[in-house]
Amino acid sequence: MKVGEILFKQGFVEEVSIVNALAIQNANNKNIGEILIDIGAIQKNTLHEALSFQKALEMDRYENKVNFLENNMPFNLLARADLEEVAESMEWESFLPKKIIFSQDKGSDKFIVVKSGLVKACMEENSKEIIIGFLGEGECFGEMPMLSDSPRTPKYEVIEDSLCLSQRREAFLRMVQKHSIFYNFFHRLLNYRMSKVYKEFLVSNTSTVNVESTLYKKQVKDMLPSAQIFCSHKATTKEAARELLDNGLETIIVTDDSTATKGILGYRDIVKAVLLEGKDPQQPIETIMEKQYKTIDAESFLYDAIHEMVKHKTNQLIVLDKGKTVGLLTTFDILKHKGIEVLSLLKNIDEAPSISELDAVRSGVEKVLAILMADGALASHVCKIISEFNDKIVKRVIALVEKDLGYPPSSYAWLGLGSEGRKEQTLLTDQDNAIIYLDSPSGDTEEYFKTFSHQVTDALNKCGFPLCKGNVMATNPKYSGSIIQWKKRTAEWILSRSLSENEIIDIFVFFDFRTIYGNKFLEFELKSHMMKLIKENQLFLKLLAQVITSIPMPLGFFKNFIVEKNGKYKNTLNIKNYGLLPLNTCVKMLAFQQGIFETNTLERIKKLNKDTIIKTDLAEFLEQSFETFLTLKIRNDLNDRDRGRDFSNRIDPATLTARQKQLLKEAFLAVSQLQKITQEFLKVENQNFYN
Repeated sequence: MKVGEILFKQGFVEEVSIVNALAIQNANNKNIGEILIDIGAIQKNTLHEALSFQKALEMDRYENKVNFLENNMPFNLLARADLEEVAESMEWESFLPKKIIFSQDKGSDKFIVVKSGLVKACMEENSKEIIIGFLGEGECFGEMPMLSDSPRTPKYEVIEDSLCLSQRREAFLRMVQKHSIFYNFFHRLLNYRMSKVYKEFLVSNTSTVNVESTLYKKQVKDMLPSAQIFCSHKATTKEAARELLDNGLETIIVTDDSTATKGILGYRDIVKAVLLEGKDPQQPIETIMEKQYKTIDAESFLYDAIHEMVKHKTNQLIVLDKGKTVGLLTTFDILKHKGIEVLSLLKNIDEAPSISELDAVRSGVEKVLAILMADGALASHVCKIISEFNDKIVKRVIALVEKDLGYPPSSYAWLGLGSEGRKEQTLLTDQDNAIIYLDSPSGDTEEYFKTFSHQVTDALNKCGFPLCKGNVMATNPKYSGSIIQWKKRTAEWILSRSLSENEIIDIFVFFDFRTIYGNKFLEFELKSHMMKLIKENQLFLKLLAQVITSIPMPLGFFKNFIVEKNGKYKNTLNIKNYGLLPLNTCVKMLAFQQGIFETNTLERIKKLNKDTIIKTDLAEFLEQSFETFLTLKIRNDLNDRDRGRDFSNRIDPATLTARQKQLLKEAFLAVSQLQKITQEFLKVENQNFYN
């Protein structure tokens, strides 16, 4: 522990004094303790006490190898005498930031266990760095090249001052040979990393991978049945029926002479054509095949297949590999890989005859979320699937209300706002919605949509979507109106020279709007209008960015978590207010500046990266940070739900694992970088609204 850190943690000096002393040190390289004395922050005897304490700490942390190892897997499974023998073969080693411990492709001759600090694992491909993950307290690396013939290993780079235990190759191999628990542990770890991380990187070159999660990364090509049957478009209906029967298939792929897909044909198509419509079974199948079908790339993952099936309400997808048809993926194939839980709700939603039936279905969506998280799905993938289900429930509610009220007097768009607009919903969230409609010569238009909005929001409330406490709903006149009224309303916001707190809140929530039901052109027209005004009035984004870039990150000078000191939420921090909110809002501001219509945070990051507003390294950092925040939030929500507590978005860092703490710290640091970039790009004055 550094002298400055000891003085700060012991309460001898304020953080601001440490910061000032470091600034002076950068100029003259003088000892930090002497600088603190010079500026009057401490007395000499205080420095001597701190130095003595530092020496004692250094002795303690370097000498107690056994104490450290016995609290970490798999060393904690050893008998005491064996543990002491293993510890004797290991040495303490310190690494400074930017130190490359192991280079890619050169292997390693040491086994490393991290005691403190942070090490980044990454791979380089075509001059591009791909972050695999971060290793913190109790985690190990370097074993792979000593236990396998793997041709590639990651590069391990030190991010923070790190203290590690290192063990030479000969000692490591003796340890593994003597104690079977090590062989078993490293064998499982090796298989996990190879199959779930490194193999995926080499095969599909995915962008950012987190070694902590199984990632739900089963690829579509791995789910296809080994035998795929194709049928020529010139074949007769009778011949196609024989193919289906002989091969035990429900559906067959129809191709042309060059093997390109022309359509699909199933038993139902044949029965309908021959038995119900009386068509000749000797006619070519291209006259009865289904020409409309959905496709998916073979390199896509199980999540993608589930998402496409849910989104398009289909039970089969044509699989393409580099543009060439390689097979047909069905819900039966998904069933074999535990994905049917997600698809089984579709029919119940679409066919629900009443609001009460929809309410019963809604509880199943939460079950799906828990299943997907338990299976290791990325949090952002889970949110997209949950959002698709929620959208379908909203659409069904609206269809039932329309049936009750009668056909609307004009075209309209029902909008989802906030997390719903971004497709980032998790568990039950209150309603955030609005409505836009075309002006109509009928004087009954406004009255119709007023009644309509009340019935829809009431029905959604009965389906488990609580009414918004802030009244951000289409029933509020502020969130309802014709396209002309909405253009005027948004113009007042954008052209204002100052914005009230309530107006800022309205803007942050509304500006993520997307159409869930109705005429999407109204959404496009309003967004085009808004983007044009924003481009002409740069002050607007500055006013918003001043607020969001001034939110302080809950990390102290020494990267310790800053939590509530007392009260109901003592020892916790709000992961939404300090993490997700500034991240997605800063991204939103930059997206508006670039005229990007997309609402989803990760999609916005990708487009900003493509426009070079956010560099690739930071884009990957932000994507991983977003997943970290979202994963912790979902797990926290599930925990709150299971214990019958209200959702608080608050976590106690002390309950997190060492890995989770490291990832959370890195996530907050990424947001801090994003805030600075937003300030610079939008030319925002650095004001702190949260003093």
